[in-house]
Amino acid sequence: MLLADPDATTTPVSTRESTASLLRALLVLAMPVLIEQVLHGFAGLADTWIANHFIRITPQMSAVEVEAARRAMTAAGSAAGTISYLLWFVGLVAGAVGTGSTAIIARATGARDRRLANSICGQSIGLALAVGLVLAFVVFALAGPIARITGLPDEAVGFARTYIQIISFGLPFMIVLMVANACLRGAGDTIWPAIAMIVVDVVNIALAFTLAFGWLGLPALGFTGIAVGALCGYVVGGTLQVILLLVGRGRVRLYLHRLRPHWHNMRRLLRIGLPSGVESSIMWIVNFVLIQVINRLDATAAFGAAHGIAVRIEAFSFLAGFAMAIAATTMVGQSLGMRDPRRAQRSAMLAYALGGSMMTFAGVLYILFGRHFAAAMSDDPRVVELTTECLLYTGFIQCFFAAAMIFGGSLRGAGDTLTVMVINLIFLLGVRLLGLLAMVQWSRPDLGDIWLLLSGEIALRGTALFVQFQRGRWKRVKV
Repeated sequence: MLLADPDATTTPVSTRESTASLLRALLVLAMPVLIEQVLHGFAGLADTWIANHFIRITPQMSAVEVEAARRAMTAAGSAAGTISYLLWFVGLVAGAVGTGSTAIIARATGARDRRLANSICGQSIGLALAVGLVLAFVVFALAGPIARITGLPDEAVGFARTYIQIISFGLPFMIVLMVANACLRGAGDTIWPAIAMIVVDVVNIALAFTLAFGWLGLPALGFTGIAVGALCGYVVGGTLQVILLLVGRGRVRLYLHRLRPHWHNMRRLLRIGLPSGVESSIMWIVNFVLIQVINRLDATAAFGAAHGIAVRIEAFSFLAGFAMAIAATTMVGQSLGMRDPRRAQRSAMLAYALGGSMMTFAGVLYILFGRHFAAAMSDDPRVVELTTECLLYTGFIQCFFAAAMIFGGSLRGAGDTLTVMVINLIFLLGVRLLGLLAMVQWSRPDLGDIWLLLSGEIALRGTALFVQFQRGRWKRVKV
């Protein structure tokens, strides 16, 4: 809801805060997130690499056996890439709760209202647990149909179904972990969320390799080992964060009586979180249609495998953007809690200067060395060629991608989730989805054509979010 009194406070002393001081505050918030995301990126790459290499090709194998092995690994790689979209949906569900948690807790922290922060933390964790349990039951029961509607080739469907069934048991832990991290980040604590995610990724990587290849005398589970590693990682991470909140080591604390629904605070959470949830759901649907189209365009699964690899490699470019978006979300929320919109705006612009520069540099690396990155992930020449083309296109729009992430995060930190939702949906539906359907209707696009469309849409969306942030209406949002 917008108030009629823009910036209706006396200008606080903190507006004279130096750029160096703001920069230090941003880095303190962003660096743990960046470290966490780098390791998370390596975990994703590890899963993708294992999926494309879990069958050992030896000189003793015949040409037919080698071809069959490569076909199976390409199918597994395509399944792994598609599954990342399903896990992304789980993250979006958590984000629908976590967005409200971060915005309100950041305001409460800025206003030094610890009681409100703890109340919102309890409501958020209770809601996360309930949603996680329901989602786990639904996903396990529908694992087969979910795998089939992805459009994966028959050989890849079996891999996807196995992974979905296994990971469903970890969904409550995963959602609780993400919401707990959102609560802590809203309070300005990015250290413990980073530690928790590092633990998740270390457990995931270690167990995925050990179980996939049968190290340490354990049975070689192949592709199944990837799913078991991810499950164990999220169980450990979710449990760790709940214990942390209960003992009060973070900047907010979980009290068991706060888990009971408090309808006023629940409404506040949902008023901010529901627009974000609607936006995220539609975003996911659009991208799920995208992965279905990609999978159906190529019966050999090469498109799906290349798309999955390109997404995993590209993820390293927006690690810095994501870290700065988290920092900007917290700084904007806390600054508005201090009644200092000028500090909020300066923080967001500094976050973009840092995150945008790093993402642009990563884009240059994709343009120059994309083929080398692709070849490290797959031995299939066609997959390598397709991945290289995708990385070339996305390399040119990284500064716009950074704007979409950081200014979108800044607007959310101010509680203006409705505006972010509207802008994102305009471009997701009007450019990405309609453009994709038009391409499929009028021609048979290659994977590179699809990535060119996606890159253009991100460039337009990033520009629109920057313009909206500069207008400054977010300074008058009430949470």
